[in-house]
Amino acid sequence: MTALRTHWQKIQQSIWLLGAVLCLLAALIFWAVTDREELVEIEKQPESEIELQIQPEKVAATTYLGGLQEEVRPLELTTRLTASGLHEAEFRGTKFIQEQKNNSTIELFRVSDENIIKSFIKKQTDRSKLFYIRLSGEGQSEQYVMLYGSFGNKREAAHALTALPFKFPETIQPVVVQFADYRPYVNDLGADEMGLSTKLYAVNLRPAAVPKIDESALARPPATTTTAPTTQAVAPQNSTTSTTITRRDQEGNVVDVQKSQSGTAPTQPDAPEPEVRDPFN
Repeated sequence: MTALRTHWQKIQQSIWLLGAVLCLLAALIFWAVTDREELVEIEKQPESEIELQIQPEKVAATTYLGGLQEEVRPLELTTRLTASGLHEAEFRGTKFIQEQKNNSTIELFRVSDENIIKSFIKKQTDRSKLFYIRLSGEGQSEQYVMLYGSFGNKREAAHALTALPFKFPETIQPVVVQFADYRPYVNDLGADEMGLSTKLYAVNLRPAAVPKIDESALARPPATTTTAPTTQAVAPQNSTTSTTITRRDQEGNVVDVQKSQSGTAPTQPDAPEPEVRDPFN
């Protein structure tokens, strides 16, 4: 009896196992029949692209767009520089070169120290045709150029070059140049723009009459003031004092006489005090 139960249990377990295997095979066959489409890989978009898509919405919702424009101003690439130091009134900048770009001038000399040009200008009596500029920039070392005059064409400049009122050593040879040649290297504010160009005035001195000095008079002693007080006898009850002041010059002549008189109040005798008597004695 026990052997029959054990055999029946084995058959039942085998049936359940076979059924499970058949169900698994049926599921695999059904999945293979229904799933015929190819797999498509989905690429994940980077976060930067997502932020770019959201950014227009953020900008549209901003109520203070451009509010920092006054706080942080944009860079100005056209800003002109001002060289440090005090320039002479003949210093010129970008504005002058732009206005004279079609004209010619005479380049007298170039130096790296501005004080040399200042010293040269101060020695000239006529400074109306003298100008100087500062050259700087990429590939250009800082130099100061002394210029003379502004001419309409090179012919006029060449004619003026032959009659320059300056005497230079043989090592300095002035040449005729165009103002436009300096444009890439000039980026300064001229003295005419900064209000440093002042008019020069000439002072004409006229001869004046100088008084003659008598040396003999200087050798004499200085004038003395003599005071001659005079006292007159007066009555004791009303005494007065008379003073006479006489002034004389160096030659002894009387120049001025001043008289003054002062008096004192008369003295009054003391009144006798009344005697007090005792009525009981």
